[in-house]
Amino acid sequence: MHAVVPSTVRYATVLACMLASLSLATGPVQAQAQTAVPASTTSAHASATDEPQSVEVKAIRDPAIMPYKVAYDMISKVKAASKDKVEIVIRVTAAKTHAVIPNLAIYLDSKENRKKLEISAAGDVNVPLDAVAYAEGAEFVTNQKKGSMDVNIMLLPKLPPDVFKYADINDSLESARLAVKELVPWYLRLFMPTIHGVGICYPRQDQTVLVKGNEESQLPATSNETDMMKNKVYCAKFPTRDVVAAKDNLVMPAAGWQAIFF
Repeated sequence: MHAVVPSTVRYATVLACMLASLSLATGPVQAQAQTAVPASTTSAHASATDEPQSVEVKAIRDPAIMPYKVAYDMISKVKAASKDKVEIVIRVTAAKTHAVIPNLAIYLDSKENRKKLEISAAGDVNVPLDAVAYAEGAEFVTNQKKGSMDVNIMLLPKLPPDVFKYADINDSLESARLAVKELVPWYLRLFMPTIHGVGICYPRQDQTVLVKGNEESQLPATSNETDMMKNKVYCAKFPTRDVVAAKDNLVMPAAGWQAIFF
C-alpha cells in the first residue's frame, strides 16, 4: 500500500490487470486502478486495537480493499521476480480529491491480533509479509467511510539514491518485465504496453542529469510524463537500447529526482 508500463499512470493499469488476474473478488478494475471503496461492515475485533484507549477507532472491513491474501501473494511474487530491483507502491488517497487522507488508519486484522500499518506522509501503506496473519485469514480494516478512498498500485524502478550505473537501470528494467510476466497471464500481457526504459524525472523543466562515460554529458529533463499521483513531471529518458550498450556509464542526477518506467 509504498513500489506499471510507459509512464507510471500506464503502470497503474498494468497493476490493475495483475490484481484482476489474482482475484476476481476485488471487483471491476477501473482504467487507472482507482478503486472506490464500497459498503462496509463493522469489524468484530474493533476493541482489540493498538491505539491509545482515549482514541476511538471505527474499524471498517471493506471488500474493495484488496484481500490481504492477494496483497501478500502479489508483493511476494514481485520481490522474488525482481530481486529487489523494483518497488511496489500501494498508495491510498481521497477518492474525490486524490489528496492525502488526514488521520488515515489501516489495520491488519486477524483472529488473534490487530496490527496498525505504517502509512507515509504521502499515503503509501507499508504492507507486512506476515505468514501467521496470512494463515489466519487476516483482512484489512480501516477507519474511513465507504466510497472515500482510491487505491493506487504501481511498480517503480528501485535505484541507488545518489549515483548509479546504466547497468542498474537495465537490471530494474529486466526485473520489472519478469515481475509482470510472473503476475500477469499471457492473454492479458498481449494487451499491455511495453516497458521501453526508465525516466529520471523532476517537477520542473529546468533540470539536467549528469552522465559520465567515455565523455561527460548533461541530459536535459524535458520529456513530458506523468508521475504516480498524476502530476506532470519532466524526465531525462534512458531507453533500454542505450543502457544495454553502455552499462558502465555513471548517472549522477541532481537532487529531487524520481524514477518511473516509460
